[in-house]
Amino acid sequence: MNIQWKKWRKILWRLYVLFGAGYLAVLAGMLVLTGTLDPVDNIVSDAIYQCISRNQNENMIKIVMIDSDTVEKLGDYQDWSRSKTAEFIEILNCVPKDAPNVIGLDLLYSEKKDYKGDKMLKEICKKYDNICIGTPAVIQKNEPAIKEAEVFDFIEDTEPVIVSDVILPYQDLLPYTITGVTNIAKYSVDGYIRNAVANITIDDIEMDSFPVAIYKMYRDSIGEPYSLPKLDIDRSFAFNYSKRSTDYIVYSFYDVLTGEVPASTFRNSIVLVGDDTKGERTYKVPNQRNTEMTEIEVHANILEALMTQKTGLHVSRTFLAFYYGIFVGAFFIVISFSGGLRTIIEATLLLAVQMLGCCILNKLGYYVPVLIPIIFVIGITVMNLGVNYIRAKRERAVLEGVFKKYVDEQVVNEIVKEGGIEAKIGVIRKDIAVLFVDLRGFTTLSESLEPEQVVDILNSYLSLVANAVAKNGGTLDKFIGDAAMAVFNSPIDIEDYVFRAICTAWDIRDSANGLDQKYKEKYGKSVTFGIGVHCGEAVIGNIGCASRMDYTAIGDTVNTASRLEGIAASGQILISSEVRERIKDRIKTVFTGEISLKGKKEKVSVYEVKGIFREEEESRKFLFGWRSV
Repeated sequence: MNIQWKKWRKILWRLYVLFGAGYLAVLAGMLVLTGTLDPVDNIVSDAIYQCISRNQNENMIKIVMIDSDTVEKLGDYQDWSRSKTAEFIEILNCVPKDAPNVIGLDLLYSEKKDYKGDKMLKEICKKYDNICIGTPAVIQKNEPAIKEAEVFDFIEDTEPVIVSDVILPYQDLLPYTITGVTNIAKYSVDGYIRNAVANITIDDIEMDSFPVAIYKMYRDSIGEPYSLPKLDIDRSFAFNYSKRSTDYIVYSFYDVLTGEVPASTFRNSIVLVGDDTKGERTYKVPNQRNTEMTEIEVHANILEALMTQKTGLHVSRTFLAFYYGIFVGAFFIVISFSGGLRTIIEATLLLAVQMLGCCILNKLGYYVPVLIPIIFVIGITVMNLGVNYIRAKRERAVLEGVFKKYVDEQVVNEIVKEGGIEAKIGVIRKDIAVLFVDLRGFTTLSESLEPEQVVDILNSYLSLVANAVAKNGGTLDKFIGDAAMAVFNSPIDIEDYVFRAICTAWDIRDSANGLDQKYKEKYGKSVTFGIGVHCGEAVIGNIGCASRMDYTAIGDTVNTASRLEGIAASGQILISSEVRERIKDRIKTVFTGEISLKGKKEKVSVYEVKGIFREEEESRKFLFGWRSV
């Protein structure tokens, strides 16, 4: 491969990584700022935050509902005498040790009804200091007129909290009770309630929300200080739901009034009283998506979040855009230089750390959207795996083109596994063993036979050589006419490569006997080989020009092996002293003398291989091929 092209390819790859990281960082930031994925993100975030927050311990908060049974027995509560409510409060408070800490009435008492009932309710509230009455606020809308129904609406997340009026209890009752605004939980953009407003200001007077007012009363009742959560600029806070509707035991107002439910049931608890008869005041909540939750149950969850400190703030979109942009860009850069199983492991670990971080931040009072990092991590991982797959296929095709004609397919697989084309076809210096084999008397043979017969012999000979090389893990470097060159320990490292080269030579010699016999019978011609083996350092790599390159070995080691083959007689395996020294305890040799080779100052000691020790399945056997010397 052209070195200059390799350099430019690396530069282009790095530019691609940097550009891709920048693009994905900007995209992630824009998705955060625009809130495009918020509806889906809310579903995922809810599954994490709301599920881990669920608390099914015994309820401190008790819900008493004006239900259909109560209405059937007593009529619509708006038509009742206030004496019924007074009687209810008296029942709960008459035995001090059984009394609840707070009674929260999410009921409307704005107008006087009957003198006797109104007076009784006033006197009972004067008698006990644990009563909180909900007061609906009139939220200012950007409309010419405020509709009556809007008095009871929860406000939307996108609206500023502008209160134009509050519907307070009737004048005589007001001094003897604590009030809290009931309708200031906030809708998110998808219509689910995840936020609540802690307090409002009207006519320069600050009023707590219904849950906050009750929370303060409860903390005062047990003699402990209270602390409000961190509030957003609009004085709102996010909260985790602790209960689903099915987790609450809801008591009938009528059953409490008649003693069916004993007053002791509500000892040291917070009692919330609501009206469920109209079935209109229900809302979508994130911890139960199939069914809506009543208003009083929403207040109960807000109250429990305050008591258990499961509240917090949403992290600024600007900060999140910046953070997720850096996160996504950095992940893309890191993952671009990974591949295969490592990519999957890195992505999985990163997602796990991200989710853990989000949960920890939630525990610390911060709400972080989780979908964007999940989408980008999974998307980048899949893309990286796809790119690496395509790259691996391309590399394998190149490798096969370079090596398949030289080595067994198993070796090609090993090359890919060990690092691919870049790792294996660069020019390097390496210690190898080199084998040359030549068909003896081929010129004479070709002159005495028909061309078809010559090709038949040559193909059989070349197949024999190729099979022997592949069997012993070598690389068939090239065919040069009737000669062949094989290298061992390249392109992949193999153990015992010098001995493997000798085993290859021995296998060729053994097979040559059968081939010689075959063609003596077929054509009356003898087919014999001469083999030379040498080992040492050589230059290995893809060598040639831009239009034609071959993976080969060059250097003195190659030349020496070739010259040893050149002086080998028919049937001889000649090796150098370097080869003999490395494996002398595993071969039987006969010294043939010292010879001068072209290009070498010193003479080379040459040995003929007469036998080899080769480990078989059960034992080591000494194999000899005795010939006359």
